[in-house]
Amino acid sequence: MEKQIHSIFNDEILTKAASFYDMDNESLKKVGGFENYVYGYRLKDKEYILRITHSSHRSIGMMNAELHWVNYLSLMGADVSQPIASKNGLFVEKIPSGSDDYFLTSAFEKAPGNHVRPQDKTDALYEEWGRCIGKLHQLTKTYEADKSCPLRPSWYEDPVFYKAKDYLLPEDYFIADKLFQLTESIKKLPRDKDSYGLIHTDVHSGNFFVDNGKITIFDFDDSSYQYFISDIAIALFYTLLNIEDVKERTTHSYHFLKHFLRGYRKENSLPDFWLDTLPDFLKLRELELYVVVYRSCDMNNPGPWEANYMKNRKELISRDIPFIGEELDFSLLYSERM
Repeated sequence: MEKQIHSIFNDEILTKAASFYDMDNESLKKVGGFENYVYGYRLKDKEYILRITHSSHRSIGMMNAELHWVNYLSLMGADVSQPIASKNGLFVEKIPSGSDDYFLTSAFEKAPGNHVRPQDKTDALYEEWGRCIGKLHQLTKTYEADKSCPLRPSWYEDPVFYKAKDYLLPEDYFIADKLFQLTESIKKLPRDKDSYGLIHTDVHSGNFFVDNGKITIFDFDDSSYQYFISDIAIALFYTLLNIEDVKERTTHSYHFLKHFLRGYRKENSLPDFWLDTLPDFLKLRELELYVVVYRSCDMNNPGPWEANYMKNRKELISRDIPFIGEELDFSLLYSERM
């Protein structure tokens, strides 16, 4: 979330957002959010999520397009949080906040379970993670967007990709240049319905809950048209973040992908050659996230997660160190060898 939005969000907007739903206002509690304000609430002993978004981040058309897709996924049996209509029967409600600005509110059933705990990180979880993403990719092949809404963006239309230098310090412009070059290279990859479509783009462990080994995915705010392999790269990317030893990263990557792909292939088939592009998609997220941190955070006083991510990051990027640490033989993970 851009820093100036915090200065205009207030209790009045929160109260207005809450008024669209038959919630118990006393149960309203902030539960997080990086690009949005996210609150939990209760209704008839059931838990829900209230999300509030500023128009500088998403237009009402874009949010309606998101919720249309998520509702489709839910109806088709995907493991996602069901969106909830307001008292007016709308998935998205608008709250004016200035001459042209506005906030948007939406609500969802709370995913059962909790965030991933250390003891949850098992081979079975990795397989379930892959299965859930494979299901999304299979369903997106037959999804028809709501013609009354604009299409969700293509991945490279996010301002992070084409306005990177607006967020960075001049000494970091080389990172924007690397991001641009990689973006242009990836855009040349082949596209068809079996490799490219509307995807979540951010299914890391912070965006799903686990309940008795079953995953429920939420936060489709960044959904865009992107290569399916990107969702696989994102899952791997965030499992590697806190592993510094290169050998350990290599071992973990093979182990994670072996079980993840076993689950993924239960729901969807992706040609094996896409695995060879994983290093590029890992690097894409590394560069993109560097820009996002500068755009959204006070770098004079970064949060613990941001500080940890940025530690030595500039040097690693400048030296073109692969995010995975070293070259891997992805052919070992081809479908015929597993």
